[in-house]
Amino acid sequence: MSQQSQIYLPRLSFINKIIIITSAVLFILEFFVHGLSSIIGLSGAGILSGNIFSLVTYPLLSHSIIEVILNCLMLWLMGSEFEENWGRTRYLKFLGTVVVGGGLIYSLICILFFKTSLVFSYPLSGLSGIVSALCVAYAVIFPTRIFSFMMIIPIQAKYFCLILAAIALFQGLSGPAGVGAWGQIGAIASGFLFMYLVSRKKVSKPRPKSKAKLSIVKDVKDDNDTPPKYWQ
Repeated sequence: MSQQSQIYLPRLSFINKIIIITSAVLFILEFFVHGLSSIIGLSGAGILSGNIFSLVTYPLLSHSIIEVILNCLMLWLMGSEFEENWGRTRYLKFLGTVVVGGGLIYSLICILFFKTSLVFSYPLSGLSGIVSALCVAYAVIFPTRIFSFMMIIPIQAKYFCLILAAIALFQGLSGPAGVGAWGQIGAIASGFLFMYLVSRKKVSKPRPKSKAKLSIVKDVKDDNDTPPKYWQ
């Protein structure tokens, strides 16, 4: 039977709902609070100044309404299914690995190679890194699921998600000096490493030894009966 295209709309999960609401609120708040992006956003200069918290907060602020809508939509479509299948704890670990891993790689690149340029102080922000990592994870776990690309062309999830990741990466490269792409590359690499380690752990985990003690029990009704034997 041939596969048919589908539009899959999972229930918006708890963690993703919080991320989407926070991103929308901060996007609106940025219009009223001057310098919010320099506080929440991640930059090499900020890290050296002690803004370590920005390694966690930088994905929550976006600079355009299109970025907010598209990234939040992808977070809903893919992230909610992961949270439902993996559980809240493992999904949070995945997000934490992706966010911190991407932030560390971005900061390291800025400090090592762009310390004397304006890019060193330019804040990285937005959900593109998380979305790119989710795209790669989705393509690995659900490679043959059919989507409608541009609502017209049926395409397998592994190609659909890789195209989206490539578009997100291109957007990063087209930013200031292209250094923002390293945040997305770091997020993708961190997410893939997380999945690899989790899968290795599940495969190599030894089977627990049984603590059950087996014994032969005799069920005697009277002295002349031959007692049956069974395990308990």
